[in-house]
Amino acid sequence: MFDHLSLGVRDLGAARRFYNAFFAPLGASIASEKPGEIAYGPGGASGLLYLYSVEGERVAGLGAHLAFKAETRAAVDAAYASAMAQGATAIRVAGPHPDIAPDYYGCVILDPDGNKLEIVAGTMH
Repeated sequence: MFDHLSLGVRDLGAARRFYNAFFAPLGASIASEKPGEIAYGPGGASGLLYLYSVEGERVAGLGAHLAFKAETRAAVDAAYASAMAQGATAIRVAGPHPDIAPDYYGCVILDPDGNKLEIVAGTMH
């Protein structure tokens, strides 16, 4: 059901220090890092929790961002269309987004209350 979780943070360096210390006893560590983003996973394997700098960012923003895994691209498209019909706002339209990952296909929407929801088919890495 979940693909990953994301948190927007004001200070990525401070968040890195906090989460490195927090996750160490739990067996998780940095899986990947690039400007404005740090991903954590079990044993540093794959990113399950992403931290994003919120400066100028609408996808992660402050607060939670939930990403749901879809089995197919058609399921992404159908969920996107259903959400839009129910009053969602598109942040990232459904489709391929090779700037995120070569085989990423997904979307990010705001529900009617402004919660950030992502639907993804394909990998994030």
